[in-house]
Amino acid sequence: MMMAEKVFSNGTILAGEELEAVKGYLTVRDGVVNEIGEGQPPKRGIDLHRGFIIPPFVNAHTHLADSVIKDIYAGRKQEDVVGARSEKFVALNSSSEEAKIKAIESSLHDMIRTGTSAHCDFRESGKAGIHLMRKAKESGVKSILLSRPEKQDEVKDLLTISDGIGLPSLNSFSDEEIRKISALTAKAKKFFSIHVAEVRNAQKSSIENTGKTEIQRALDFDPSFLIHGTWASDEDLTLMKKKGVPLVICGRANHLLSVGAPPLNQALEKGVEIWIGTDNVTACQPDMFCELSFDWALLRKNNSQVGSEEARALLKSATVNSSRGLRLPFGALEKGNKAVFTILGRKNNLINLKDPYVGIVNRARADNIRMVFCPDGGVRKFYK
Repeated sequence: MMMAEKVFSNGTILAGEELEAVKGYLTVRDGVVNEIGEGQPPKRGIDLHRGFIIPPFVNAHTHLADSVIKDIYAGRKQEDVVGARSEKFVALNSSSEEAKIKAIESSLHDMIRTGTSAHCDFRESGKAGIHLMRKAKESGVKSILLSRPEKQDEVKDLLTISDGIGLPSLNSFSDEEIRKISALTAKAKKFFSIHVAEVRNAQKSSIENTGKTEIQRALDFDPSFLIHGTWASDEDLTLMKKKGVPLVICGRANHLLSVGAPPLNQALEKGVEIWIGTDNVTACQPDMFCELSFDWALLRKNNSQVGSEEARALLKSATVNSSRGLRLPFGALEKGNKAVFTILGRKNNLINLKDPYVGIVNRARADNIRMVFCPDGGVRKFYK
């Protein structure tokens, strides 16, 4: 059945891969962006009253199962919170499947409510972890699931039920085993990623024991993208740029877990493709508005010359960069692309903005959301 055309007028559309600010209208027909134009549309539409249409947020790094226990980081070191023998895993192992599924669903609902249409989750616990996420019901968010093998001989089976492999560290397996895991993942045409240089001691130990930084070692295994890089050197970032490997920044989690500040300014200056993630729900709600605001403050703290172009780059990192890199069937707002986007209203916090990019990354909140056009074709309506 053909759907009626939807027309949204009098708004600013952040269009294309470069998020060009188009003051005008956007039309949707049969679930696809049909037209983006300047000025008034050919036919009457829904007046957005100078609101914004932005591409969907893609949360590039989550651990949703630890939604079952929140804020255990207070008063503890990072390794005691999310390490292999941490409070997080004690809670996961002692919680019922029903409790974990409900906790995951609550985070997925919160993601929709804050404009996120897709996320990439590092799923602990092998097959059981993947099946746990599959049982969580929330059709409005697309989940990319990277499984975590305990043994190398699990990898082939895990690749049949997941979107790839995500390793917690370079010490999870021997170099030879990681090379084989990477090759198997590449053969399956799926994603391979590793947590690297998250804590200072890991980077220091890597240099002392191997003569290489964690990022230098990780890049030898041809990863699809790398997580954290909190202690990445300038040379690391130069090498990532050269090899075209994206870096997923998790600024709030790094700070709340007291491991350091990600080198966001340096990465942008060197042209490394940045994606943004919220990491462990035990530390952070998976809210990309909060993440953007925090990262914007980090950029400004380190360099007072940071302005509109850096704000636009940050917004790209939370939207089109990762949607493209994760091969999602939606992303940039362009004619012919699937209609997945978020409409923001100009409430008190978004009036009198001099710059749309700076305004959105610094001020936009969940209560600005009027509608979310979801990957499943549904439309969620929120505040008016």
